[in-house]
Amino acid sequence: MAVREKNSQVVVGRKLLSQPQWYIALSDLLSLVGDPGFPDALAATIRSLVQFDYTVTFAYNGPDVPICLHHTFQPKQYEIHVDEYRIGPYLLDPFYKAAATGTRSGLYRLAEVAPDQFYKSEYYRSYYVQTGPVDEIALFVPGNGDWTVVISLMRAPTQPAFSAHDLRTLRCIEPLLRGIAQMHWKADERLVGVEPTEDEKEVLRRTVQEALSTRGMPALTPRELEVVGSVLEGHSSESISNLLGISAGTVRIHRKNIYAKMRISSQRELFAIFMKSPVTGAKPQP
Repeated sequence: MAVREKNSQVVVGRKLLSQPQWYIALSDLLSLVGDPGFPDALAATIRSLVQFDYTVTFAYNGPDVPICLHHTFQPKQYEIHVDEYRIGPYLLDPFYKAAATGTRSGLYRLAEVAPDQFYKSEYYRSYYVQTGPVDEIALFVPGNGDWTVVISLMRAPTQPAFSAHDLRTLRCIEPLLRGIAQMHWKADERLVGVEPTEDEKEVLRRTVQEALSTRGMPALTPRELEVVGSVLEGHSSESISNLLGISAGTVRIHRKNIYAKMRISSQRELFAIFMKSPVTGAKPQP
């Protein structure tokens, strides 16, 4: 299997060598490192080989509110993808989670890093589908210190998902583009700051706990908060049991007790409480 993948990469590499527009785009990109026009040039360079409908670049540093470095959204899309996202949903985003847990470089399809029940989660059904993409791929680029820059490429619902050929092409050019992008964003003055004092799980748990407090609901135990966070992210009871080292039956009991305490009966209601409670304590970014 590894040999077949390597052969596919070689074929893709040879095709790239025969495309003059690739070299033109690459030359333009290199000339704009450190320039405000770099993100647009990077998008154009990638689009010369693989088509996508829109792109957004976020910089993540632990649980701090992410910085939007670049986007190609219309105003309504921006409101959902960026404004609403930065209020709190980013804590449930698989790409954010991957960056927060140590993924600093590489190319990943959303499905490769998402929890097992992500596409059935309320986050996906009530929020993510509003953003419209039928498929999403992200390039992870190391930034200064603990910063990770994540460049997402998205296909609209009217388009097919990224093909196997698209993925091979992106994986072939990823190391080169990552190195160039790293040169650019290493000099970005926005990507500075001290190391976060909390991890993303602590911020998520505190956000849920404060949401309950403002509604006069009883506090959850530390274990119940862990379960709530995992449910919101899109983990099944079986996945949560593996994460927490408890039985799936115990997870189900926790979920039943949580719903009783919160006086709710569905994940939709749980997500609604979370969405109405902006993240607190995380360092806001411009």
